[in-house]
Amino acid sequence: MSKHPILSLRKATISFAKKVLFENIDLHLFAKDRVCLIGKNGVGKTTLLNAIAGTFELEENQRFQMPNTILGYLQQNEKIPFELTIEEYITQKLSLDDHKKYLIDIVCSNLKIDKNLLTQNLSGGQIRRVNLAYALIHEPDILLLDEPTNHLDIEIIEWLENYLQNFQGALIIISHDRKFLEKVSNKVFWIRAGQIRVNNHGYKNFDEWSQNIIDFENRELENLEKKVELESSWLQTGVTARRKRNIGRLHHLKDLQAKLSSQRKIINANQSQIKLINPEFAEDSPQLIMNLNNVSFYFENNPEKKIIDKLNLRIMRQERIGIIGKNGAGKSTFLKIIVNEIKPTSGNIKMARDLQFSYFDQSRSMLNSNKSVQEILCDSNSDYVQLANNKTRHICGYLRDFAFSPDDRFTQVSTLSGGQQNRLLLAKTLANPGNFMILDEPTNDLDMDSLDILQDYLQDYQGTLLVVSHDRDFLDNVATSILAFEGDAIVTNHYGGYSDYLQFKEKNNLNNKVITNNQQILNKNNNINSNQDLLRNNNFQTQNNLKNKEPKTPQINQEFSYKMSLELTKITEKISQLTKKIHHLNDELINGQNYNPVDFANISNELANYTSQLEKLENRWIELEEIREKNNK
Repeated sequence: MSKHPILSLRKATISFAKKVLFENIDLHLFAKDRVCLIGKNGVGKTTLLNAIAGTFELEENQRFQMPNTILGYLQQNEKIPFELTIEEYITQKLSLDDHKKYLIDIVCSNLKIDKNLLTQNLSGGQIRRVNLAYALIHEPDILLLDEPTNHLDIEIIEWLENYLQNFQGALIIISHDRKFLEKVSNKVFWIRAGQIRVNNHGYKNFDEWSQNIIDFENRELENLEKKVELESSWLQTGVTARRKRNIGRLHHLKDLQAKLSSQRKIINANQSQIKLINPEFAEDSPQLIMNLNNVSFYFENNPEKKIIDKLNLRIMRQERIGIIGKNGAGKSTFLKIIVNEIKPTSGNIKMARDLQFSYFDQSRSMLNSNKSVQEILCDSNSDYVQLANNKTRHICGYLRDFAFSPDDRFTQVSTLSGGQQNRLLLAKTLANPGNFMILDEPTNDLDMDSLDILQDYLQDYQGTLLVVSHDRDFLDNVATSILAFEGDAIVTNHYGGYSDYLQFKEKNNLNNKVITNNQQILNKNNNINSNQDLLRNNNFQTQNNLKNKEPKTPQINQEFSYKMSLELTKITEKISQLTKKIHHLNDELINGQNYNPVDFANISNELANYTSQLEKLENRWIELEEIREKNNK
C-alpha cells in the first residue's frame, strides 16, 4: 500500500445552512482503502462525501487529489439525461475496447438492466441501478457510493459485495447495511460530534471499538458537568450498550419464534377439526388471525404470467414476517392484497374481525413537505402526539425517542434529510400502529442508531408485523419467519430470520447440485459406454476389412491384471471429480462473478486443462475396458 494518500482534506471547515458541521478536520484516503462512512442522520455524511468528491466548495489548498486519478460518485438523487438508450448513457466519455464491452454486459446483467431501454422510461429504482452501473463500468481510481444498496434486492446486493471485494481502487461507502459493510470494508470513518474517528480494521469490530471510545469519553467527562450536558444527547442515542440490546433482543426473538412455531403446529395438526367446526374461519381464534387459501393473482391483460400462484399461508398473532424477493417478484402486489387494495384473481382470504392496519409507505406519501414536524405528528394546535389506547405524549419527549431534538418540531419536512424523513414517518406510524403493521422498506436511508431505535420499538410491539426489507441484519433481528418471493409466482415460507432462510437455501442448492452432478456423471458414463460401443463396432468393421484384404497378423494378448483393475476404479473416481470441477468452472463463467479479464482468462485456461485431462482419462478408461472384456471371453 502506498505511503502517500491519493486524496486528502486538510484543515478543512465545512458548513451547511449556516451551521458548521466540521471544523479544521484532516482526512486521508489511501489506495486500496475500503472505507465505510458512519454517522447519525443529519451529521453531514453526504455533505462530507460531496467535499471529498470536490462538488462542495472548500477554501484553496484544503482538498488535494493525486494527479491523473479518476473519481466516480454515486449520489442518492442523481438525475439522468433523456433521449438516450441506457447503453449510450453508460458509454459516454468511455473508450470502448473488448474489456469494457465485456464489463458492460456483466454489470448490466447482474444489476438486471436492459441496455436497450430509453432513459426517459426508467423508474426511480432503475435510474439508481443505471447510475450505479455507470460508476462501476468507468472503473475509477476512487469510488464514492452513497447508500448503494437502497432499492436493490438481496441477490443484487450479494453480487455487488463480491464485485467490490475485487475492486482495485479506493472506496468510500455510506450505508446502513451492516452485513454489507462487514464484507466490503477495511476501514471506518466515524463522524461523532463534528470529529472523524478512524478505525483501521473495518466494520466487523465497530461495536466494540466505538464502545471503548464512548467509555473513554465518559471517564474524561466525569468532572466536566457542562460538557457532559452538551454531549449527553450523543451519549444517550449513540452506540452505547448496542451489543447488550442486541443480545437481549435476539433472546426475545428466539423465544417468540419458538412460541409461534409451537402455535402453528397446533393449528396445522387440528386443521381438519377447525374446518369441521367452522368452515369459514375460526374468527375468534386467539392465535390464527389470517388465512390465505390458494390465493393467485395475475393481470387481466396477461393471464399467462402469474404474479402469485396458489399461495397458502397462515399468519399467527404476534408473528413478524420478513418479506424478501427480487424487484417485480410480487411483494408489493401481496401487500396490496393483504390490505384489500386489490382483489386476488382466485382463492380467498379470511381475517380476524379485530384487525387494525397501519402502513409505512416507502414513497413517504403520508409526509407533506410543506408542513412542520409538529404538524405531521400532532393534531392541529396541539403539542401532544396521539398514541394507542387514547394515550398522549408531549411532542418534545416523543421526538427524543426518535433521535430528534425538541427544536426540530418547528423544522419544515422539505429541509430534512432522507434519513430524517424516514425517521419522522416511522414516528408517525409507530405512534398508533394498530395490531397489524405493514412496513415497506423502512430501513432505507436510516442510520444504524435509528435502526436500533426501530428494532427496540418492534421488540415491544404486541401486534403482527409484515416487513419488506433487503437489510439482512435487520431481518435477523426482527423476523420470526421469512416469506420469500422466489420468482415465477413461487412463494416459500421459512421459520426464523434471513440467516435461517439462507442456510435452508444453501442446503437445498447443495442437494440439487449433488443430484445434478450425479446425473451428469451418469450421463457422461452413458456417453462413454455409447462411444465404447461405437469404437468396438468401428474396430470390428476395420478388422473385418483387413481380414478380407491382408493376411492375418498375430495380436498380442494382454492380460487384465490386478493393477489394471485398481487403475480402472481410480479412473472412474477421477472422472467424477473432474466432471464436478468442470461444472463448477462453467457456472463461474456463466454467472459472471469474475468480471476481471485476467480472472476470466485463468478460468478458461483451467477449464481447458481439466477438459483435456478428462478426455485422456476417458480414452484410458475405454482402453482398460477393452482389455478387461477380452480377458473375460
